[in-house]
Amino acid sequence: MGGLTRAQAPAAPRPAVALEAADLAVTPLADDGLWEALALTGRPPEPLRARAATLEACHVLGSLAGAHLHALHVSDTELTDADLANADLQGAELTRTELRRSRLTGAQLVEARLRDVLLDGCGLSYAVLAGARLDRVLLRDCDLREASFEQAWLRDVRFERCDLTEAAFGQARLDRVELEGCRLAGLRSAADLRGAALPWPDLVEHAGLLAAALGIGVLTDDGDA
Repeated sequence: MGGLTRAQAPAAPRPAVALEAADLAVTPLADDGLWEALALTGRPPEPLRARAATLEACHVLGSLAGAHLHALHVSDTELTDADLANADLQGAELTRTELRRSRLTGAQLVEARLRDVLLDGCGLSYAVLAGARLDRVLLRDCDLREASFEQAWLRDVRFERCDLTEAAFGQARLDRVELEGCRLAGLRSAADLRGAALPWPDLVEHAGLLAAALGIGVLTDDGDA
């Protein structure tokens, strides 16, 4: 019997050769607007609002907390120590994008499309990715407590050392999804992880959780279940 097909790794961004410094406090972004080859720092005086805007080959180091950026297009972009807490990014498309040590607590990524994306050391507790599609995505050392992936489609997605406590995967479709070294205690329904793969030591560690999801009882020494 052959082994499982492993999840594909995401492709890296293709950054611009040179970036122009820009302060988010004075850099406008309108509907259908474009930010290209910018190093963005600072924070706007009030949350940004724009639809179908584009970030291309940028490096975001500032705050977009609370922004309303529906149908945002992001490509070949890096976000480092950025703040996107409570940002509404419904229908966003992120392609060849890397987020490192960034805050996405409560971010709304409903029906978003993430393709070739790395999230490393990011906080996504209470984030909502319901109905999202994730292709070739790596989540490493991320806080995903009470995050929602309900009705999402995850393909070639790998979770490494992530906290998935009370996360939800109801009606999600999982194809070539790997979980290694993750915290699964309190997961809303372990049965929703059908289709995922775990290393053997992780399977042993979470045997009780997985057995409960399958309705398998445990016999005690006196023979009682």
